[in-house]
Amino acid sequence: MSHIYFVRHGESIGNQLLDNLSPDENILSERGRLQANKLGIHLRNVTFTHVFASPYVRAVSTAQHILSESKATYSDDIIVVDPDIRERNLGIYEQKTTTELAQALLKSGGDYLDWTPEGGETRLDVERRLESFLQKIGMILDSGLESKTILVVTHSVVMVHLWHYLLRCDRKYRFKNWKPEFMKVCKNTSYFLLAVEKLQDETQPRELEVVVAHGNDHLKTLQQDVFSDLVKGDKSLKSVANCMQQ
Repeated sequence: MSHIYFVRHGESIGNQLLDNLSPDENILSERGRLQANKLGIHLRNVTFTHVFASPYVRAVSTAQHILSESKATYSDDIIVVDPDIRERNLGIYEQKTTTELAQALLKSGGDYLDWTPEGGETRLDVERRLESFLQKIGMILDSGLESKTILVVTHSVVMVHLWHYLLRCDRKYRFKNWKPEFMKVCKNTSYFLLAVEKLQDETQPRELEVVVAHGNDHLKTLQQDVFSDLVKGDKSLKSVANCMQQ
């Protein structure tokens, strides 16, 4: 049995400013670095055999901070930057404010996954690269006799796309214990831990079990994120809150 930790990056400057900054500008905030360090302490005894991160600075930095606290994984040299797990491109809404993005989404009907902003990625675009990533992970899981423990640092919306995709592709993947409440967007540095079976028969789906959903015990001593405060003050954002926390 192998395990995969899917982690949302720490709070970024863009999260703090409620602005979709460019990937290079959107570095971790001070609180984001603290969140990542606290998660690293929480997972310090986990030996990661493989580590993947989105190419965006906020994701790579989160992975580095997690590993810096580890007593079992001794180097961040194992981080593989993989563009297949980058955040969804929002086209003309890149470098716009979170409020502008939310308002555009509401005008479109509020279905974020199927909404394609002008010049942005479609749902299918995102799912194609996620399937490419899953194939790479599958090769790792099925190689050799030893179990693997994999850390994946990515983005909240990508994780929502991933869960929808895995649930739809029931010929390839099967959750043993999925619950509807798992689908909400993760807070910064919250994580999912999946137990994953090696694929014994290619005609059968790979079995997945959610061991931890929205793990955030390490965040209990920290203040609520800025986006949550914004939603409290703007009722129009509540219907799309789970889609805006990128």
